[in-house]
Amino acid sequence: MTFALSRIAFCRPVLVLMGATLMAAAPLAHAQQQDEALAARVDARMEQILAQYPVPGASIAIAYQGRLVYQRGYGMAVTESNTPVTPQTRFRIGSISKAVTAVALLRLFENELPQVLDRPVFGPQGLLPDTAYPDFAPPLDQRVLKITLRQLLQHTSGWGGSDYDPQYDLAHIAQAQHVAAPASARDVIAYVLKQRLLDAAPGSEFFYGNFAYNVLGRIIEHRTGQPYEQAVQALVFTPAGIGDAVIAGDRRTERAAGEAGYYDDPRWPAVADRDGSGTTGPESYSAYHFRSMDATAGWVTTAADLVRFVDAVQGRGVPALLKPQTLALMKQRDNRLAENNYGLGWVVTRTNGMEILSHSGALTTGSYAYLQSRADGWSWAVLMNRLPIPYPAEQGVQELQAFQIAVQRGLMTTIVNSQRQAAAR
Repeated sequence: MTFALSRIAFCRPVLVLMGATLMAAAPLAHAQQQDEALAARVDARMEQILAQYPVPGASIAIAYQGRLVYQRGYGMAVTESNTPVTPQTRFRIGSISKAVTAVALLRLFENELPQVLDRPVFGPQGLLPDTAYPDFAPPLDQRVLKITLRQLLQHTSGWGGSDYDPQYDLAHIAQAQHVAAPASARDVIAYVLKQRLLDAAPGSEFFYGNFAYNVLGRIIEHRTGQPYEQAVQALVFTPAGIGDAVIAGDRRTERAAGEAGYYDDPRWPAVADRDGSGTTGPESYSAYHFRSMDATAGWVTTAADLVRFVDAVQGRGVPALLKPQTLALMKQRDNRLAENNYGLGWVVTRTNGMEILSHSGALTTGSYAYLQSRADGWSWAVLMNRLPIPYPAEQGVQELQAFQIAVQRGLMTTIVNSQRQAAAR
């Protein structure tokens, strides 16, 4: 794979591993050598990983204890114009948007936690009350009235157990709701509540899916009286010092300034356009309406800003977005469901005693994103403008899991080895 590499200056000291006093005493040349050593290791590992997959372009950002220590672009952001990826290139982040939505909700309801997590979402006394949302009432499945805020956040609401995803059925839903296609986020919810049964009783099963986070986005809108994008900017991104995050445009011509283009695997078949016109096109620019997917998969930003976001949540380098008790709630998993490693908006795992927050975001077939933050102070994000899986799709899940493991193990081994070598000096 050919790379158009864009090296930038990165913060110094690159590793704040032994405290500011020790690093201040180290010669400047020594610190620069550490910078260059980390850069060389990360670059070599990224090139090795990406060479295995036909990904046009990628971006990486790494931080330690809230300080951005390395960022770089690889390959092409826009192949038609030979525009290289730089650290400032924006990408779709897919389902990492769910973590953003969860943090916004936790900030919004922070003074009512933890009790609000067990409040019903629908019905006369719900967080989305019937008086404000008459098109939601009454639901076809009366069990919907038992769904709580916590269950939506943890993917245990009872939706998502089948192959049907309403967020990808916007033309049909618009027709059923007698509205113009593509269907809005609210139209999607009204359709599901009126036309679909739950796949399981609320709280009984873990089904990862998109629809629950659509509902969460509408709770943010109802509570704030603002559109989702505007509310989340105020609740999350502006306090974190992030200015490049916006809701994605659907079409190639609607990309944000400095945003990458997206490139489906050429073997992937064209799909029907979500506007109901009957035309077909590449999935990257035909299947999605990001205003309807805003809270579940809608955001565009840079790798560096994703790292700033997860560090701001925890108060690394900036005032924390969440209080310590709220952060602890965010990390709580439902221990009744062994297969559920989801907290409130994040995948929460422990590897070799190390607590890790993470989330991935894959949009078939045009983009992939991964964000991880470790208890030892390291946070990093990788963004790509093609999903690194093969065609046909049946092979995709295992291949994507293998790819994600390769990225995690490869990069973290590289970073941790740099840490140890710096500490040994």
